[in-house]
Amino acid sequence: MQLSQNRKTAFIAFIVFDILVVVFFVYLFLLRGERQSEAELREIGVTVYPEARVLSDFQLIDEQGDAFTKSDLQGHWNLMFFGFTHCPDICPLTMAELKQFYQAFEVDDKQKPRIVLVTVDPERDSPDTMKAYVDNYDEDFIGLSGDAQVIAHLASELYVVYSEAGDPSAANSHEHNVSSGDSDMTHDGYLINHSGHIAVINPEGDYYAVMRAPHRDRDLTTAFLQLIK
Repeated sequence: MQLSQNRKTAFIAFIVFDILVVVFFVYLFLLRGERQSEAELREIGVTVYPEARVLSDFQLIDEQGDAFTKSDLQGHWNLMFFGFTHCPDICPLTMAELKQFYQAFEVDDKQKPRIVLVTVDPERDSPDTMKAYVDNYDEDFIGLSGDAQVIAHLASELYVVYSEAGDPSAANSHEHNVSSGDSDMTHDGYLINHSGHIAVINPEGDYYAVMRAPHRDRDLTTAFLQLIK
């Protein structure tokens, strides 16, 4: 039995309508899941930027004494923290949590993030000093030092605020402070105020998300598994 042209048109319209309804509900389901994931991340202090923020190129020195640029961030996820080796409090606490997170994190090597510590005290933190410090946590960790102005510029792009060594009034600044600064006074009275958040750099080398302090290894694991989905 052949369908009339009107019935054929009505049948096709009905099928198209059904398809659109299915697509709409799938979209709502995915949107709900995305919003739920974002809410879960916010509860543990993580914010994913709507669009990854492009970082300028830079050149620092890693713990091996080799040049380290933006291109070295590409091809991997990176968790970048700013601190210094004489820090008595927030830095060793954060590095210890990063160590537990990193060593317990079970994913393939392509997805496993690299842990990068950038010093805010380049006058005292040489590559050798950085190597001894990061190796104390894990030999895979990267420690960056170098020119103070280059560090300050990179820090500003990652919304890190800190005061120059021994001079709390000489802080670098920007209009978005994403985490409160921490005052770290060493045993010799050496003061550096600095932000405590971790910057998440995506495999394109851009600023993808921020993890606010306090940091706990289980929260780092939960957050990172969400981020790499």
